Amino acid sequence: MPTQPSTNAREPQSVRGTDGDWNERPMTDLVRHILDRHHTFTRRELDRLCLLADEVASAHGDRHPELLKVRALFRELDDELRPHLMKEEAILFPHIASLDMAARAHRTPPSAPFGTIENPVRMMTVEHERAQELLDAIRAATNDYGPPADACESHVELYVGLAGFELDLREHIRLESDLLFPRAIEIEDA
Repeated sequence: MPTQPSTNAREPQSVRGTDGDWNERPMTDLVRHILDRHHTFTRRELDRLCLLADEVASAHGDRHPELLKVRALFRELDDELRPHLMKEEAILFPHIASLDMAARAHRTPPSAPFGTIENPVRMMTVEHERAQELLDAIRAATNDYGPPADACESHVELYVGLAGFELDLREHIRLESDLLFPRAIEIEDA
């Protein structure tokens, strides 16, 4: 289980409280929650942590080569996540919202330009799995976000930030994979 920084002001909101019962609420509410909380947090932290990883690896990579690996892994995660978020926002989430509105109005679900919703969900699932593999590799490279004894303040901040990022991204993925996507598939299949 990811280390949870308890007093960090940048700690993702989703780990502080309950998200409510998303199975009972409209999918559009869940989509809005994912966009407002998780996509916003992810983009902000990708920007901040990429810069911080560069700074810390440049300053201390010679004594702590694991920082070079962390920087490379986080850059790869950044490269994976940005287009993933854009595809969800531009294509998948608008279609899920239209499915949700049709279901609540007892109308026939709209057809999608990508065939069945299972097609983009399958791709998002593959991308979620890759993101989780990268998170696992970052966690391993950082020794479970345990900074070395000689770590500077920026090094510690990086590890705390990475731990918070992991917590939020895993919750983000869980909400999509376990709740949103299955509900959307169910509505389309009805």
